[in-house]
Parts: sequence; structure tokens; C-alpha cells
Amino acid sequence: MSARRKFVKIMTVCGAGVGSSVMLRANILDLLRKYGIKGDVITADPVTCKGQKADIIITQEIFAATIRGTTDARIILLRNLVSMKELEEKLIPVLKEMGYLE
Repeated sequence: MSARRKFVKIMTVCGAGVGSSVMLRANILDLLRKYGIKGDVITADPVTCKGQKADIIITQEIFAATIRGTTDARIILLRNLVSMKELEEKLIPVLKEMGYLE
């Protein structure tokens, strides 16, 4: 098995980058602490996210079309940006697949 990656950079994207993406950021940071994963979480709107680097982008389908094709980041789509249950169900398997969690 490959060595565990050390640091993940996650970006949350919502309409203005200051509302639900900020609440989502707090939930992601809680999950990273819970699973002992080192990382940083930044927030953005669909336009400014294009100039940022991230390993994972978490957003909703409505914003995904603007983001796709502009990044190498793995995109995770949530139906409810503030649902901790949905976030954990979708983010943790991706972190495992990408080598941030065993």
C-alpha cells in the first residue's frame, strides 16, 4: 500500500463563497479532526474558485458545470451543503481513495 498523503486542500464553493460554503467549511474541518487528517479548507464562489488550487472541491450540481474542465481537483457534489451526514458519507470514501485516510 502507498504511503499516506500528508495534507489535503479542500475548497468549498457556493453562490457567493460566504454563506453555505463557510458553514460547510466548518463541518469539513470537524471531519478532518475526527479522522486525524491534516488539511486546509478554503471557500470560494464559482468564478474565483477557478484561480485556486485544491485537491478536492465540494459544491452543488448547480455550480459544477462552471467548475468542470477548469481544474484537476476531485469534485464532490452535495445535495445539502450543510448536512454533516451527507458530507461524511461522500467525503470520507474520497479521502480514503485518494490516500489521505487508511
